[in-house]
Amino acid sequence: MAKARFRIQEHKDIYIHNDLANAAFYFKERISGRLKNDDREGIGIEMMACLTMIAFAVEARMNFLGYKLIEKWKERAPFMVKVEKVTRRLGVAPDYGERPYKTIESLKNFRDTLAHGKPLEIRRDLEVEATEEELRGRGCLSAPWETSVSGEFVEVGFEDMEAVWRDLLARSRLGVMETITQGGATISFIGPVG
Repeated sequence: MAKARFRIQEHKDIYIHNDLANAAFYFKERISGRLKNDDREGIGIEMMACLTMIAFAVEARMNFLGYKLIEKWKERAPFMVKVEKVTRRLGVAPDYGERPYKTIESLKNFRDTLAHGKPLEIRRDLEVEATEEELRGRGCLSAPWETSVSGEFVEVGFEDMEAVWRDLLARSRLGVMETITQGGATISFIGPVG
């Protein structure tokens, strides 16, 4: 087959925040269905994945808005610095003592705990009076971050992620279609080679 010359013109706008939010939604719906059916095998792992995807989506959405609205956006800045810059630019004063921004901060802390995976060694020596059931409920081998792994936090995390996104997107005056991955390409024949 003879070679020919072609001109390829393409453009792509790839916005990963949508993929991350879709992954979070998938896990949230799966978790919800499993809890309704009392299907709990491995559900904590799915909750960890969901909460991580929610935290990633929040950060990616901040990166998207920062990229679109703030000159010389620093994508590598710390998570909460990005939240502060975007919210300030859009005239929002986040209250980290209340939802939804309290949840955003909790998601960030949860994500950091998993992402940085540091050992935690705790030593105690105490006597307690308890029933066998009470002893099991103490969670002797539970890590502090495991309290976040719950169906309730999954729901709250997703709701608050969406509430922050809807508010900031409306304030940004960007259209929904401007937030969606899109692109196109054309190939034009120039002529035969040689």
